[in-house]
Amino acid sequence: MIKKNTKAIFIDSGKEREEDLIGGIPLCVGENMTIIGSNSKKINWKVVDKKVEYINGGENQTVNITYTFEKQ
Repeated sequence: MIKKNTKAIFIDSGKEREEDLIGGIPLCVGENMTIIGSNSKKINWKVVDKKVEYINGGENQTVNITYTFEKQ
């Protein structure tokens, strides 16, 4: 079984915040993403880094993905 953990680091004006992304998102460095908030406000983010860590535990493997986004 493969367990996938996805974390996002959002950088806005030099400040960072980190969130877990349940279910994950398949993105590449350089790709843009628009997040629409509960108030319908749209914020554009760009993927500036992506790190993938694969942990082979035999029958149980884990993939940790960390995206770093910068506000556009």
